Amino acid sequence: MFDPKVMKEMLSDKFSNFEKPPVNPLFFALTRSLTSLEGEKWAKHKRIINPAFHLDKLKGMVPTFLTSCSKMIEKWKKLVGAEGSFELDIWPKLEYLLEDVISSIAFGSNYKDG
Repeated sequence: MFDPKVMKEMLSDKFSNFEKPPVNPLFFALTRSLTSLEGEKWAKHKRIINPAFHLDKLKGMVPTFLTSCSKMIEKWKKLVGAEGSFELDIWPKLEYLLEDVISSIAFGSNYKDG
């Protein structure tokens, strides 16, 4: 597990102290996100998106997360049924959950309707 103090230090403006692992050139060519930027470009983009992740804004998103997670858990409970267990690849489900939450927060509708 990650130490919160180390994560806070890594995500602070001390970008020059921590190098990112090498990135697949194809990924780098297709994206220009915080995961692939270095140095001053990383710092600039981090400052741009930082307000979106302010604690007060994140607190306002909790009800949406709760609603989406509750819906997902109810679907999983139906899959389990009376058997009491069920094997499920959750990665696609978590991707859908994230898409649903982002869609709800950004556009006011769930991912399926959007």
